Amino acid sequence: MKNRSYNLWPEFLAFILIFCFISPALESQEKFRRLPPYPEPLSPLLLPPVESEVLGNGLKLLVVARNNNHLFNLQVVIQAGESDSPAELPGLATTTARLMLRGTTTAGANEVEERLAFLGIEYSIEVQADYTIFSFSFLDENLEPALALISLFFVEPSFPSLELAAVKRELYYQLLRRNQDPENAAYDFFLKKIFAGSGYNPGALEAEAIKNISVREVNQFHQRFLRPNNSIIIFNGQVSLTEARRLVVQHFRRWVPRPVERPPVQKLENRDFDQVCFLDVPGPEVAVVAGNLTVPISSPDYYSLLVLNHLLGGTTGSRLFLQLRELKGLAFYAFSELSFFQGNGLYWVRTKTSPPALGQALTAISRTMRSLYDERIEPEELERAKAYLMGNLPIQLQSPEALSKRIGLLELFQLPPDFWAKYPQNIMLLNAESVQLTARRYLSTRPLVVIAAEAATTLDYLKEFDKIDVYNRKGQFQGVLQKGVMKYENR
Repeated sequence: MKNRSYNLWPEFLAFILIFCFISPALESQEKFRRLPPYPEPLSPLLLPPVESEVLGNGLKLLVVARNNNHLFNLQVVIQAGESDSPAELPGLATTTARLMLRGTTTAGANEVEERLAFLGIEYSIEVQADYTIFSFSFLDENLEPALALISLFFVEPSFPSLELAAVKRELYYQLLRRNQDPENAAYDFFLKKIFAGSGYNPGALEAEAIKNISVREVNQFHQRFLRPNNSIIIFNGQVSLTEARRLVVQHFRRWVPRPVERPPVQKLENRDFDQVCFLDVPGPEVAVVAGNLTVPISSPDYYSLLVLNHLLGGTTGSRLFLQLRELKGLAFYAFSELSFFQGNGLYWVRTKTSPPALGQALTAISRTMRSLYDERIEPEELERAKAYLMGNLPIQLQSPEALSKRIGLLELFQLPPDFWAKYPQNIMLLNAESVQLTARRYLSTRPLVVIAAEAATTLDYLKEFDKIDVYNRKGQFQGVLQKGVMKYENR
């Protein structure tokens, strides 16, 4: 047997040379994984041109000319909503809007329904705190007869008493069903509490108040607020400004303008809320709504608030959902949202959990919010949020109805005409420091917290809290829970 010797030196040299060539590539690849790629130049957001004109009766006409779609969208935007309903009659604006399509002085409810169906008109009514939107969609070939019918709802509404009774009944039972869901009940109570004492109704309705609305009050609301000089009409389809003007003058000439007066909206400040409210709502689940005031949509903080909201709880990839559901299993879901009003705005967190997990869920929400103003926001997370917001806006504007509404909101909230066109650019300019500054401005204060659940099965899990105000399912104050001890009192 012969001994064999091997010279490994050539193989070793080859290995060293290969490693020297591959190592920089591996390092570069690892760096690529750590850092997001530099964004490519943004394509401009091209929206259809908008032409406008104020007619003799004060009605503002906006025309969005689209020549590539035979579906026409017509919207009438009224600059009045639930904030204009009397304090003792919340729901009057909603009732009035719904009743307007239930018959006119020359066309009864059945005839209106038949003509809507014959012309293929699909419609929706949206009543918010500061505005009401009537949206009608139909084929562009039916524009003139559709406008002839639609104009009657505003020029000669009749408000028949039988139809009012039907509208009130429908709305009453809708509100009852809504309040059976803990999250809806918590949100409505949250709105009332956060705007309490301001004289402003952000849109919270009460089922029992609906019963007290009469034809006289509907008429008065219509006479006061549904005026052409308080309204915007939007034509979105194959039509020119000249043709739209002719049609509106022809069909809306009997809509008489009147002065519209309302008190200025009080601007409220983000502040510390030393209050946790418990709303007794039967059911096995627990809903939590927590939030605070921010600023209106016209504020320079609007764009950084959008990014901040996305980081906090905008999607299933945001911090709240990942922390409360995916990592800790404390909630069925957890999200955050933004709402904007005429002079104010607010953010709010919503989650559903179980009674045993409630205390831990509240702690996790607080820590997640704190992380956004205490800890550094990583570049990857920030860029993902910005990319989502920039990419999602064109999707939101795809339908004619959504585009018309966005254009109408520009007028309602007195925003610049290029507000949406510059949206991607303004999002792209944000950095981690500016978003974190916004977080410190609005998230560092203690939010108002509303818990909606069944008191008998849930209060025992809140013994560690120093003070919780307890309300019954109608929102009436019952007493204070202090360290698990209930102290009943009258206010």
